[in-house]
Amino acid sequence: METIRLPYPVPYYAQIASPELAESIFVHGMNPIHDPRWAESGAETAQEYAYWVERACGVACLKMCVEAAGGEKRPLIEWARLGLARGGYLIRQKEDGSVHEVGWLHRTLAEMARDAGLRAESKPASLDDIPAYLRQGQMVIASVSYEAGDDRLDITQQGGHLMVVIGADCVDGRPQAFYVNNPSGRRAELQAGARLTRERFAPAYSGRIITVGRAA
Repeated sequence: METIRLPYPVPYYAQIASPELAESIFVHGMNPIHDPRWAESGAETAQEYAYWVERACGVACLKMCVEAAGGEKRPLIEWARLGLARGGYLIRQKEDGSVHEVGWLHRTLAEMARDAGLRAESKPASLDDIPAYLRQGQMVIASVSYEAGDDRLDITQQGGHLMVVIGADCVDGRPQAFYVNNPSGRRAELQAGARLTRERFAPAYSGRIITVGRAA
């Protein structure tokens, strides 16, 4: 077994201000406006914070990557506002008038990373491609189902959530597990540096990533 790690630390940020409340908010339905640390997110009101709690995975990943590369430090909701202003959070209106939230556009997140001075590219990738990027010192923002980050859930979908891949366990070059910073991890062991087996990761993976690295 070979363990691949990035040659620099990647800070962990949850998509909520109090990571220890992830179980209460995401599983048990606690209203995020009662998060005592909501103002640390950069939101102007508890209501603004609560709106982004379920939607901030993309910018939480962006914040982790930018700061890992020595870039600027912005509050989470400030990143969300910047992305929204660029049309990076896609919301579509259906013919019946209902609203469908598609989520964060990978190309916009990559553009925001480049604007912050990093190298970044949105692309398709197989699971077996990911270790090569890690070996090159690149972080990988992977599109997976949020279910992969809760070991009590079955995997029923691919994509819809983003995590930062910071390492991998490989046998003969093939990844057997990935180490991730998961912004919606329900418990501490599923948040910073969480180890997800290939069997858990693969059915949740959409086949799309954003590679992010330090500028040359």
